[in-house]
Amino acid sequence: MNPLLQKLAHPVRKGEVEDLRGATIDVPLDLEGAALPHVDFSGATFNAAVTLHGAVFQGLTWFTGCTFNAPADFSAARFLSDARFDKTCFRRGATFSGAEFHGVACFDQAQFADAAFLDRVTCYGNLSLDQTRFAGAASLQDSECFGGLWCNGTVFTARVDLRGLEVHGRTWLVGARIGDDATGSATHRILASIRSYGYHWV
Repeated sequence: MNPLLQKLAHPVRKGEVEDLRGATIDVPLDLEGAALPHVDFSGATFNAAVTLHGAVFQGLTWFTGCTFNAPADFSAARFLSDARFDKTCFRRGATFSGAEFHGVACFDQAQFADAAFLDRVTCYGNLSLDQTRFAGAASLQDSECFGGLWCNGTVFTARVDLRGLEVHGRTWLVGARIGDDATGSATHRILASIRSYGYHWV
């Protein structure tokens, strides 16, 4: 086991955070199904594939400002507290299919340069995509947001699949656009694909 995996493999210790801020990780990170402590990867660069399928993040999780230069797989992962992916750059495919967020799922100002799979995701807090840019195809199909959806200025440059997306709480789509369409018709097209059970703003 490499030193990074050893550092992340120990049990959660109350009040402690694994501080990996600014790290450059050049080897594949495979923690499939692992139980992880409070981790702070803020500003880290991942140059090889990241596999966290089925991992359980047991505390606050920070990936703020990270750069993923290889595919990142968070499918079926469980985040038991807030998960911060704001200002993160995913240069290759990013997969969160079937993930559970028990706190806020924050992707504010994140950049998805390739396909982004946020399908079948369950968010018990807010799913925040403030000024997030999706350059490739994006899917939020069959996801559920119990704490609302925030898409302020969100840009879907290519195809976006919102079929079956349910939002309980506030749905905010002000300034969201699909492709080059920044008119109100784009936000109404997005809203028409969402099953919204609360107030909405377009």
